[in-house]
Amino acid sequence: MSGNANNVDQIRELIFGQQIKEFEKRFDELSRAIETTNMSLEKKIDEAIARIEKENARSFEALEQKIEDQSESALKARNKLKELIDSTDESLQSQLKSLKNDMLAKLKIQKENSDDTAAKLQEQIAQLRDEVQQLVESEFAKLSDDKVSRSSMAEMLVNVAMQLQGSNLQTLIPEEEPQAESEK
Repeated sequence: MSGNANNVDQIRELIFGQQIKEFEKRFDELSRAIETTNMSLEKKIDEAIARIEKENARSFEALEQKIEDQSESALKARNKLKELIDSTDESLQSQLKSLKNDMLAKLKIQKENSDDTAAKLQEQIAQLRDEVQQLVESEFAKLSDDKVSRSSMAEMLVNVAMQLQGSNLQTLIPEEEPQAESEK
């Protein structure tokens, strides 16, 4: 059988030999073309990957720089705000302290004035009491042992009241007629 197989190969070679050689040649050419194309594609892919990696690296660097710049800006803004808050707080504390001191000074002055006014009022009350007592005593001294009429007692008390007010009965009421005095 091996002879038959050889014969078949020879027949095949005769019939298809030239075509097979052409197919093999074309196949080799296609194989080389595919390999060349494959190598070219791999090279282009590698170049594209390298470009993308470079662009990514640049983008990441730019992004990192932006993040760093934003962080610095935020930190500066935070520090400025903190300084502003601190200075405002100090100013408010100073103003509150000044206001407190002013209020305490005014309260002290008002207390002193109040104490002075109270003392003056006490003195005036004591003085008025003494005057009333003196008036009452002087009016009692004027009275005789005789019986005092109601009208003269009323007149005496009205005089005392008028003197306390600082006015005069003669200016308010016209003088009594002599007949009224004789009736006493």
